[in-house]
Amino acid sequence: KDLMFRGIKYTVGAIPVMFIGPSLIHNAFMNKHTNWHYLVLGIGILLCGLSVYLMYKGIQIMVKSIFDEEQ
Repeated sequence: KDLMFRGIKYTVGAIPVMFIGPSLIHNAFMNKHTNWHYLVLGIGILLCGLSVYLMYKGIQIMVKSIFDEEQ
């Protein structure tokens, strides 16, 4: 039960990052004329990667809590 809640925490934590990352990437492409373009783009790409990792980790923990019979 505790393992399931930990997996849910990971997936819930990934949801805001899923929206912030692509928003930053879109903002970076709309403001190519500024000097901060590459920094904002890099942060957006990192946040998208972080959201994928958090979702993977959360789903992995939830599946482990469902199918692991030893605990």
